[in-house]
Amino acid sequence: MAPVLAALGEMAATPAHRPEGRRAKVIVLLRCVMGDDWCRVDEHTEYAEKKARDLLIELVGAEPGEQLRDQFA
Repeated sequence: MAPVLAALGEMAATPAHRPEGRRAKVIVLLRCVMGDDWCRVDEHTEYAEKKARDLLIELVGAEPGEQLRDQFA
């Protein structure tokens, strides 16, 4: 578990300058850190989680943001 946490910390400390890098960081955050509830795409998705996820996707921007939006549509 320690190597995974170290890798997550290193990734978080590395600036993401392009949409592709921001997309990668959002995916890691949603899937590895936040958990299953943040990845739901059905009627059980909590309002706050959906709105926060939508904002993260908007901040990614460009084509990678659209890819995320499609994934969580």
